[in-house]
Amino acid sequence: MRISKELQIGKVGEYLVCADIILKDMIAFPSEQGLPYDVLIDNGKKLLRCQVKTTSGLREIPQRNKKSYAYIFNIKRCGKNNKKIYSLNEVDLFALVCLDTKKIGYILNKDMPSTINIRDDRIKNLYHDEQGKIMFDVIKQYKDTYPEKTMTLIAKELKIHVSEVSRILKEAYKPYETNARYFSEFEREREWFMNL
Repeated sequence: MRISKELQIGKVGEYLVCADIILKDMIAFPSEQGLPYDVLIDNGKKLLRCQVKTTSGLREIPQRNKKSYAYIFNIKRCGKNNKKIYSLNEVDLFALVCLDTKKIGYILNKDMPSTINIRDDRIKNLYHDEQGKIMFDVIKQYKDTYPEKTMTLIAKELKIHVSEVSRILKEAYKPYETNARYFSEFEREREWFMNL
């Protein structure tokens, strides 16, 4: 009997979540097949129904001009043709598992979007939008510190093109603000579960 790779990846994620919860000094066990949740967690006060979503690693985020990678989880839908939605009455929280790092994050069902791209903490500040914000801060600080320096001189000293300096120093320019989230924001200690 052959079992699909996706099913195997999902099972690994479920077992990692159970191990993570048990190591946090709570009780966890896989649910029966056919239920809307994968793991049942007993935090000592109540039972929590946890749906596990697992990814094997970083993937390229679609529809971006510059290549950008993140952990991509398609969350709220399940079943054939993604027609079923995980309701608040069926699932309390989601566990997000990254197999490449063995990291697990948790988020409440009520806070979960239908798809979430989570950035990798190992490459923080290397994403294109973050680089733009860093460059903005460097150029603004440089100009504030040395107001007498021309854009050409700033560009030469910072080893960037003068058009970049010119663009950033325009009065109306604002760096791109991102609401991107990193995986570390979803990692939880035992206390988080105890307060649910």
